[in-house]
Amino acid sequence: MATPKTFQDRWGKPLKVKAVFFDIGGTLVYGDLKHLDLLHQALAVIGYKVARDKVVEANDLARQAVARRRRRIAVRMPPSDASRMWLDHLASALDLDIDRADLERELALAIRQIEARSQEVVDPEAPPLLERLRARQFRLGVISNWAADLPDYLEQKGLAKYFDAIVASEAVGSSKPHRQIFLRGLTVVGCAPEEAVHVGDDYWADVVGARGLGMHPVLLDRDHETVRSDCLTITHLGELAWLL
Repeated sequence: MATPKTFQDRWGKPLKVKAVFFDIGGTLVYGDLKHLDLLHQALAVIGYKVARDKVVEANDLARQAVARRRRRIAVRMPPSDASRMWLDHLASALDLDIDRADLERELALAIRQIEARSQEVVDPEAPPLLERLRARQFRLGVISNWAADLPDYLEQKGLAKYFDAIVASEAVGSSKPHRQIFLRGLTVVGCAPEEAVHVGDDYWADVVGARGLGMHPVLLDRDHETVRSDCLTITHLGELAWLL
């Protein structure tokens, strides 16, 4: 059995960590355009030239509303329902004068056009970090709001070999931030919540969800956009090694 490592929380208290979990989209893998840049550009394409900081604020409010809803219900919230709820709150926050169905259709088309010109890549710091953590005998896992084909996707990206557990929301019927998806990952690697760290780029799904169960969240904020004083934050994956 691996020897527990020491992890320092934001108060400097040593924690016994046996397992490290990661989100995928926006964390280990990301596109040329970040989610907020993509959304900002798509809104401009369909005729809404909103200041980027307003889009950031509106998105945060919409994500918070979806996270609250997901945490309240015991079953998985269908992705389509979550997407529509997010869009309703986003449109309200930005005062968009367009029917929800039309906004959903036009945004989807604009996003597809923009994404066609972008490329999804594995963070170059991910493989050496994962190698280092495995060498130090941490149990590694993925907990992601993703389709059931996540293991195949990670295999294609050359990442599957690093993980003891790969948990996709569609496969388990539970989405972050709901506790059930985190519990599945913990069960597979065989450790308690307080023995695990979860790393992700979404405050409401990754930080709030993991912390609600007693795990120790780390927020990845590459663009220095998500200012949160209540959680550990890193700006690139390599920093994680210094925390463990």
